[in-house]
Amino acid sequence: MVEGDFFETKSSRVYGELKRDITAGTYRPGEHLVRRGLVKKHGVSFSIVNEALARLSSDGLVETKEMFGTRVISLNEQTLKDEFALREAVERYVARVLAERATDEVLTGLLEDAKTLDRCINELGDDEGPGSLLHLDFHLKLARSTGFASLEETLKRTSMRALLTTRLRKNQWLPHPEDFHQQLVRALLKRDAAIADETMCGHLHYANEYEAKHREPAAIPEAAKA
Repeated sequence: MVEGDFFETKSSRVYGELKRDITAGTYRPGEHLVRRGLVKKHGVSFSIVNEALARLSSDGLVETKEMFGTRVISLNEQTLKDEFALREAVERYVARVLAERATDEVLTGLLEDAKTLDRCINELGDDEGPGSLLHLDFHLKLARSTGFASLEETLKRTSMRALLTTRLRKNQWLPHPEDFHQQLVRALLKRDAAIADETMCGHLHYANEYEAKHREPAAIPEAAKA
């Protein structure tokens, strides 16, 4: 193995471990990532830690400011709403493109991936950390299958940041249909862009719709009953 490959392997390992810890909540939003501590914890050089943090910055998971160092990204409610609107636009466009242009072979492969994902999430239950990353990987593959790299990159950034929020973690805990992602791919297989768009919209807003359906009705004041 040449020196460059060795560096890339260690950098990728540290990047992967940090990404897992950030998305699992081990490092909380706003928490500082001290380089000296990361060097000691992962047993690597400062250059490797810097490379891993640079990749996390590209993902939108951390931010570095002069004099303040690097910390896990912390987003306010309005920013999260704005980024979800962007994610929804991208994902619904992805669904339309796949329904109209993807080959049968691509969609069949995605259906198998959806079956694997649904099975894994059903087995994981409330262990939302691994389930969140599996779910993200599947949606990134949908975007990648369109052939437009910019769609995948945009989705990766907005979705990775969303993994840090309580809102998305709550979504993972909700009971989902056992074939939740298979339903989505079957809609793509119908080759109707409008159906694909509508199904993706429902998929993305599942948590809100579920909570609205199961929300307990507000109690009626005694005065109003009289």
